[in-house]
Amino acid sequence: MIKKMTTPYNPSDSDQFDDRQSSGQEFRLEDILNIIRRRKYGIILIIVFSVTVAFLLHKIEPPEYFAESIVMINTPPNLAESLLGSNGDTESKTTIKDIELLRSMPIAKMAVKKMLQGGKKDSLEFFGKINNTSPFKRLITRIIPFINDNDVSKYNLNNAENSDELLRFFALKLSKRIRVLPVRETSLLKVSVSSPLKDEAVYLTNTLCEVYRESDIERKSEKYKQSNTFIAEMLISQSQSVAEADKALSKYMEQNKIYEVSGNVQQLLGKLTETDAKYNDTKAEYRITENSLNFLQNKLTEADKALSNRIGQSVKAKLSTILEEIKKSETEYVDFIRDKGINSPETKAKQQQLDQVKTRYELLSRSKIAGEINYAGRAQKYSFDLIAEKLQTERKLNLLDFSAKELEHLKQYYEAQVNQLPQKQQEYAKLQRDRDVVGKTYIFLKEKLDESRIMLGSEVGSVSMIGDAFRPFQPENESPIRNLIMGFVLGGLIAFGYTVLSEINDDTIKDEEFFQHNGLPVLAHIPFVSNKNLKTDRKSKNQTSEQTGISTSITPIMTDRLSSWFAESFRALRNSLNYCFIDSPLKSIIISGTSSSEGKSTVCSNLGVALAINDKKTIIIDCDLRIPSQHKIFNTAFESGLTDYLSSEDQIIEAKYIKPTDINNLFLLSCGKEISNPNEQLSSPKMQALIKQLEGQFDKVIIDSPPLFLSDAAQLANSVDGILIVAQMDFSSKKPIKKIAYDFFLKPKILGIALVSSQKSKSYGFGQNGYGYGYGYGYGYGYGYGYGKSRDKSL
Repeated sequence: MIKKMTTPYNPSDSDQFDDRQSSGQEFRLEDILNIIRRRKYGIILIIVFSVTVAFLLHKIEPPEYFAESIVMINTPPNLAESLLGSNGDTESKTTIKDIELLRSMPIAKMAVKKMLQGGKKDSLEFFGKINNTSPFKRLITRIIPFINDNDVSKYNLNNAENSDELLRFFALKLSKRIRVLPVRETSLLKVSVSSPLKDEAVYLTNTLCEVYRESDIERKSEKYKQSNTFIAEMLISQSQSVAEADKALSKYMEQNKIYEVSGNVQQLLGKLTETDAKYNDTKAEYRITENSLNFLQNKLTEADKALSNRIGQSVKAKLSTILEEIKKSETEYVDFIRDKGINSPETKAKQQQLDQVKTRYELLSRSKIAGEINYAGRAQKYSFDLIAEKLQTERKLNLLDFSAKELEHLKQYYEAQVNQLPQKQQEYAKLQRDRDVVGKTYIFLKEKLDESRIMLGSEVGSVSMIGDAFRPFQPENESPIRNLIMGFVLGGLIAFGYTVLSEINDDTIKDEEFFQHNGLPVLAHIPFVSNKNLKTDRKSKNQTSEQTGISTSITPIMTDRLSSWFAESFRALRNSLNYCFIDSPLKSIIISGTSSSEGKSTVCSNLGVALAINDKKTIIIDCDLRIPSQHKIFNTAFESGLTDYLSSEDQIIEAKYIKPTDINNLFLLSCGKEISNPNEQLSSPKMQALIKQLEGQFDKVIIDSPPLFLSDAAQLANSVDGILIVAQMDFSSKKPIKKIAYDFFLKPKILGIALVSSQKSKSYGFGQNGYGYGYGYGYGYGYGYGYGKSRDKSL
C-alpha cells in the first residue's frame, strides 16, 4: 500500500481555518511592508497627485492678511458665582458664547450693513471693487468657471431691491473670513478678519469688533429700555390723573366755598392720604416689577421656564417659615400705624424689625436660588442669569403684593372713619386725598423714570476693545508648506483606503503562508519568464509545417540551459515528488490547477523532461482535451492520440499512439482528434485501464489535466497516485484552492503546490549572464506562452 509522507488530513482543519479568519490574524511588519510593496505604484501616484493638487490650490489662493484686535469680555459674576464662587468652567462657557456670537451670521450681517453705509464701500476688495485675483487663478477660472466663488458682479451695492439677498451673500462671505481665538486663562479674545489687502484687513477687523461691542450694549440695555418706556407711559397717564384731581378739587371748593379742614378731620385726612399714597406707590412698583417679569419670561425657553418653576417651588418650600414671619411682621407694622401713627417711636421700631426680617429673607432666598442653580448644572450662563433674575423678581413681586394688601386694609380703615364725617366734609376730604395721592404717585413714578434712565445711560456692555487692529506685515498663507503637508496627509489617507479596498477585493495569492495555513506544502518555486529578448535560434522552432500537419509553439524547456534557475526549479520539484512516498515509488501524477493560463502545461512538460534526464522512462498524457498544448510544445502531431485510442476497438495501446520526443526516455501521448464528449471518455473504464497499462510500461506517467474546476480532472483523480497543483502568485485565486484543500475526495490525493512566481516579479530564468526564459502565458484560445528576461534572487 502506498504511504504518503505528508501530514494526515484532519477534517477539523477547515473549522480551524475559519476560526483563524473570523478572529483575524495579527499583521506583522513584514506583511505590511509586502502590502505596501505590492501597491507602491498606486500609493505613490495618489500621494503625488494629492500633493500636486494642494500646491496648485496654494497658487490659486490670494494672500491672506489677518489684522488682529484684542477684545476683553468683562463678565460680571452672576448670582450663583457671587455666593458660591466662580470657576474656570463658567469662564470657558462665556468665552465660547462670545466666540460663537462673533462668528455668527447676525453679527456679520450688521457689520456688512455698517460698511455699506460707510464711505469706503467703493474702495474695498471685499465688495469686489478691487481685483486682487492672481493670474494663475484667473486662468483656472476661465477654464473652470464654476470654481469662482467670489463673483459679486451680479450685486448692485446701490440697489435697495436686492438688499436682503446682498446682505446675506456678503454676511456669509465675511463670516468665512472671521477668526476668533481665546487667550488661555484670561477673558481676552484675539479677533481677526482676513483680506488680501493689509489696510482692508485692519478696517474689516475694527468694524466687526465695533459692531459686536454696540450689539452687546444694545442687548444688555434692552431690559432698561423696555422698563423706561413702560414707566414713561405710566407717568403720562399719572400726569393726566393729577390734572383731573386738581381740577375736581378746585371746582368743588369754589362751588361749596370750602377751602380747608381743621382739627381731627385734617389729621384723619393726612393719615388717609399718606396710606393711600403709599398703597398706590406699592401698586405702581408692583406693575413695574410685573412688566419686568413678563420681559424675562419672554426671553426664556420652555426648558428654562420649567427649570425656573422647579427652582422657585423648591426655594419657596425651604423659606416658608421666614415668609410667614414677614407677613406677621407686616401685619403688626400696619396695626401700629393705625393705632399709634406712622411717626410714633413704636411704629418706627416695628418698621426696623420688619426691614431686618426682609433683609434676612432676601439673603436666604438669594443663597437658596444660587444653590439650586449651581446644583442644576452650569449649562448656558446667559440663561441661568435670566433664571436667577426672574426668581428674584418673583420674590419681590410676592412681597409687594402682600404689602399692598395690608396697606389696602389700613386704607379701608381710614376711609371708614372719613365716611362718618358730614357729607360736605367727606366729599372735600376725598377730593383732597385724591389730589394728594396722585401727586405723590406722580413724584414716585418720576423718580423711577430717572432711575431707569440712569441705568440705561450707564450701561456700557461687557465688551471692550483694547486698541485698534494691528496692521499685519505678511500674509499667513505665504508658504506652501501647510498646503503640501495637508495634501500629503490627505493623500496618505486616500492611499490607505485604496490599499485596504484593493487588498479586500484582490483574492489572488500574495504569499506562501496562504498554503501553509491551508495545509498545502509548496514543493518548488518556478520562476516566471516574460516575453522579452527571445533568441533567434528558438524562433525557428515555432514554424508550422502545413505539409506534415504539425503545429509548434515556443515553450521554454529546461534542456535549453541546464545550468539555469529555471532548470534547477524543476530538479527541485522532481526531488520533492520523489520524497513524497516512502513505501512505494510515485508512478502516476496529475498536473492541474484552478484556472486557465496558470502555466500547468509548461510545468507538466518540464517535469517530464526532468524525470526523463534522470533516467526515468516517462510518458506525458495530454488529457486537456478542450485546449490541448503538449503536441505544440514537443512539435508532434496531435492525431493518433488519446481520443483516437479511446474511440477505437483496441484494448491494448499500440506503439502508433505513443510518440517519442527529442528528449531521451520522454514520450508523449497527445490529445488526439477533437471529440464532443471529453468528460465521458476520461471517466471511462478504458481510460482507467490505460493508466494502469502505462504504469506498467513506464517509470512515470505525467498527466496534463484540465483545471480542477472542470469535471474532467476529477474523473482522473481515482486512477492516479497523486495530484500536483500549479498556482501562480498574483494570479491564482484563493477561493478555489481553499475549496480543494478541504475537499474530502481530493485532499488525500494532493501532493503539494508548484508555485510560479508573479508576472510582476523579476525571476532568474536561463540564458546569457544568468538571465533567460521562463514560461509565460497569454489569453485567448489555448494556453499562450512567452519568453523574456526575469530574475528572482529569492530562488
